[in-house]
Amino acid sequence: MNHIDVEKIGRQIILFRKEKNMTAEKLAEILGVSPQAVSKWETGKNLPETSILPHLADVLGCSVDAILKPKELQILNAAYTNGVQSIDVTKLIDSHVGGNKINIAIRDKSLGIDLNDSERLKLLTVKYQTPFGIFVCFAVENNILSLAADSHNGEKLDKPFEIIGAFYGNSENYRNCMDRIEHFAYFKWDEIPGGVFPSLPSSDRTEYLTVIYKNINGIFAVSCNENETLSYNDNHTEIYLKDTSTVILPGIITLGLDHMPCTWLGAIYAALKYMGEFYTYEQLYGMSGACYRVGFCEIWDWSATDALRGYSYDMPLYPAIGYEPVWANRLEKKDRNEERKRIMADIQRGKPVVAINLRGPEWGLITGYGENGKNLYCRTYYDENCNMINDANTVHEYSIADNWPWLITHFGEKKEKLSGLEILKASLRAFVESFERIADADAGFFEGAQGYEKWIGGLKNDALWDERSPEGDIARRFDVNLWTMYHLVDARRCAAVYLNENISLLTSEKVDLLAEMAGSYQQISERMRIIKDEILHRSLGDSWRSKQIEFLEWALITEKELAQKAKKILG
Repeated sequence: MNHIDVEKIGRQIILFRKEKNMTAEKLAEILGVSPQAVSKWETGKNLPETSILPHLADVLGCSVDAILKPKELQILNAAYTNGVQSIDVTKLIDSHVGGNKINIAIRDKSLGIDLNDSERLKLLTVKYQTPFGIFVCFAVENNILSLAADSHNGEKLDKPFEIIGAFYGNSENYRNCMDRIEHFAYFKWDEIPGGVFPSLPSSDRTEYLTVIYKNINGIFAVSCNENETLSYNDNHTEIYLKDTSTVILPGIITLGLDHMPCTWLGAIYAALKYMGEFYTYEQLYGMSGACYRVGFCEIWDWSATDALRGYSYDMPLYPAIGYEPVWANRLEKKDRNEERKRIMADIQRGKPVVAINLRGPEWGLITGYGENGKNLYCRTYYDENCNMINDANTVHEYSIADNWPWLITHFGEKKEKLSGLEILKASLRAFVESFERIADADAGFFEGAQGYEKWIGGLKNDALWDERSPEGDIARRFDVNLWTMYHLVDARRCAAVYLNENISLLTSEKVDLLAEMAGSYQQISERMRIIKDEILHRSLGDSWRSKQIEFLEWALITEKELAQKAKKILG
């Protein structure tokens, strides 16, 4: 073997060993030789024993000839990959090098391998050496990989990091999207969401983002589907598929009955605030029209105060805030899996999901999920004594949902918002419609004027409050009564604030009408708060019902007049 360049062989062993991220000591341990023996091979003092060469080549992922007879075009590493799975094909690709050139079609059959994934784009990544240095390149499936020792058609490893290829679509149909990747690079984002890339009009299948990048270690490909995200490491030298088995949106504000009694709007306010949409609770109450509502149930049910009971106040609200709502109502178990995916996708996009009955019969927010959606984390009105969850060594003051929600609302497609005047008119229209609405006698829940009348009738019915009535029933009615008053105080306060804020949108006599409405709602709120506090503290004794009835009859007459003023403004 005198014709063999021992020092060159030593350099080859070092090169292939480093390609495997292996120390000389580790190589010696695997081969069952001493570290000194490996050192002598690599410094050109000795050759490996003939009997150990096949094992050495196998460990280094190359052929014996690649060690003993280095070529000018050397394949250092080759992988057939779809960005998730990867098969080492270094020996296979190296075997196709002839005359310091290679031309090979990139297909499953021609390579004799299969990634068992027909959806994602497949490609071959190659790291190779020529007399001019170390380079990397890639070839997408159904294309030809062409390399030559005397050409420079690859990418030289001369930068800490660079994206050199990007495609969006699937194995059936895809497009180059490097221009969009370069656009994102300008903003130095830490993540690349798969869902921000335009979908091909011809595609009805799942689409994938595949990114190919190089760093000082070589060439790599990573892929995510349209609902997943790619992330950079801390120093922006690697890209990886973001782990979305658990995702939590940190820092969502707490919900409390003391400052946002309307739980539906409290949840929406907290979600919008997290998403950078800055409305006040009072504005949302006003824009929805729910600030004018009064709801009552003849069986004295607390749920009559729910803002969506009896009238769809979401209809004026969502156009006002510029979102298309997506609802899921009392889903059957067979439909939950698809809804779970929608929830996870929204959380990954930074959108909390509004839902009712997460931990109790009030509205709240889904703020994250764990175990690929098996656990739903939430912010609710029942969180005061909740168990804090601990995920990835971070404590979040969120609870885990006890129940699958009855009703779920997603913030869907972003739309152009209505003008302030359009929003005000939609709000007043909701007031008139809900106030004059006549519910079916069997419905049990009553709105507006009818709600006032049923409430007053219930207070006047002595049989409901007689000492012969079961004590528990009286206590329930008393609590529901206070709960309804508490919500009415808050709603009318918000109505006054909202209308005052929008007086400047109107002209002439309509300004005076809106100002009168705002003043009346403020008066209703203040008077009812006083009566509510007197009843709560038992300062009215047995006369509390008569005083409240007197007030509610006045409020009913007043709000009938306000409905007529609203009609004039709308007219």
